[in-house]
Amino acid sequence: MMKLKLLSYVSLLALVYSASTWADDAAPNKLEYKCYLNTTLGYKIAFYKWDVKNKQRNIARLPAKKVPYSSPGKRAYIKEVEECVELDATFSNGLARSLDEITAR
Repeated sequence: MMKLKLLSYVSLLALVYSASTWADDAAPNKLEYKCYLNTTLGYKIAFYKWDVKNKQRNIARLPAKKVPYSSPGKRAYIKEVEECVELDATFSNGLARSLDEITAR
């Protein structure tokens, strides 16, 4: 009886450990990015949260999409993505850096 309880306990621990390890592997590795965009209403900075491995694909899909959080009544659409960097990184473009300094988070 004691061996059965011990075996059940060990099996349960192994199951819980393997499930938590699998969950860690399956959890997407997401980062926040800011993008300097050429839009139908001028240049803007927009913020996104993407899975790291899909960053380039997500950037490629942005043109022709609406700018998130654009002003009500004015629909700004993305014409071109100039640059996307991690949220804490600095843009290489000087105009993007200037706009980033005055953009609310």
